[in-house]
This record gives sequence, structure tokens and C-alpha cells, in this order.
Amino acid sequence: MNMLSILIGGLAGTTLMTLFLIIPRWMGWGKIDVLRAVGTLMFGRRENAMRRGMIFHLSLGILFAFIYAGFLSLARLPFNAMTGLLLGGVHGVIIMLLVSIVIMEHHPIAAYHEKGLETGLAQLIAHMIYGVTVGYVVQILG
Repeated sequence: MNMLSILIGGLAGTTLMTLFLIIPRWMGWGKIDVLRAVGTLMFGRRENAMRRGMIFHLSLGILFAFIYAGFLSLARLPFNAMTGLLLGGVHGVIIMLLVSIVIMEHHPIAAYHEKGLETGLAQLIAHMIYGVTVGYVVQILG
């Protein structure tokens, strides 16, 4: 496992996770707007919220790839698609709870208070996609 494979895995995982979260909105199938929600939550302003949210989200995706790698190294477990899926599931449950509490109840913009169960479940699935992608990329790039 090397730094470049973890970086590439983090980028790939975050890209797929983000697409999973935004394509349904673009197609008119859902109300999830994670990038703008993160952008406005972190920076308190609507202008440039999508761009800022994307940069912040991508940065965290790379950071968490290294956190996953560090955790698995300490646990003396391989970093592969299966361990990535496991960590992504745990990470997804934590994010699902945080989204329910922080964003849906305390977001400074009321429009983000209306999200329902599908938002939390989408976060869980998205983080599982992230974990399996990061693990797979790290496994094949070594």
C-alpha cells in the first residue's frame, strides 16, 4: 500500500460517491443536494456553495482514504474492496446519523431541514460505494 494508490483511491471513491448522490437530483428523482448543503453549512453562504462544497467534500474524501489506510494498517488488515466496504458501511452509519442531526435539524438554511429517510439511506449507500472503490483501487495499485 503506497501513498499514491491511497490518493488515487480517495479521488476515485469520492468521485463515484458524489456522482451517486448528485445524479438522482440532476435527473429529477430526488432532493439530495449534498454539495450545496455542505458548502452552505461550512461557509454560511449560498454563493459559490456548490464549488466550495465540492472542494471540501473532495478534500475529506482524500483525507478519509488515508484514515482508512491508517486504521487498517494498525489493525494489520489488508486494504481491499471488502475491508473498504466494511469501513464505508461504518462510516456511512456515522454520517447518516450526523446528517440527520446536524444538517436536517440545525442547518442554517431551512430548505435543508426537509430531507427524509432517503437522504440518510443514500448517505449510507454512498459511503459504502466510496469504501469499496477506495479499497479496490488501493488493492489493484498496491
